[in-house]
Amino acid sequence: MVPAISIVIPAHNEENYIRQTLHSLKNQSFQDFEVIVVANGCVDKTEEIVRKRESEKFKLFSMSQANVSRARNYGADKSESEILLFLDADTTLEQDALHKIHSNFSDQHTILTTKSKPDKNNLSFKIAFGLKNLYASTGLYKACSGALVCRKSDFEKINGYNPEIIVREHHNLISELNKLGKYHCLDTTVTNSTRRYEQWGVSKSVLFWTKQWFTEKFGDLKKSEYEKVR
Repeated sequence: MVPAISIVIPAHNEENYIRQTLHSLKNQSFQDFEVIVVANGCVDKTEEIVRKRESEKFKLFSMSQANVSRARNYGADKSESEILLFLDADTTLEQDALHKIHSNFSDQHTILTTKSKPDKNNLSFKIAFGLKNLYASTGLYKACSGALVCRKSDFEKINGYNPEIIVREHHNLISELNKLGKYHCLDTTVTNSTRRYEQWGVSKSVLFWTKQWFTEKFGDLKKSEYEKVR
């Protein structure tokens, strides 16, 4: 039987976070889904952790190259459902999140995301996430919370994620999908890892994303790369 939702999780050296992410899915009130973890370029225990949880519902695939966009495209190709949820490996869902996604993703929408909150109780993190939620929920800026929903048919129409873009790849996808229909921020909240904020600080993080915004507008995102934080 085809699941209602296919959840695609790219994972590159995520041994410290993938357990919590999978646990949040196991405990969902809505259970008509499949999980596709695409381990890409892992040299830690990520694959071992996922393999212990492998089943007909929780599937593991491996790629030798570390490339988050290629991993998402590969996972989408292996998926069975028409509804795709791309979930970051360090992001957990509220218990009723999948129920809300399934109930609220209608023909009116082409892209759906959620609000987000930090996994650390830090005031500066809360302010940064609060601002992100504000412009996402009002549509002032079409952000991604680490959870992005679209239809497989629409995803295939735009040829998925650009494999040459690994920074702001969600926003690039949203921009393409937005040409087909509307963006919506759902009133449920995912929890994101704040590891980059913790290692960089809020100021450096904001400066980095501001530079990437200018690169997207006036330069070439294909030349942008992350400083890996694990």
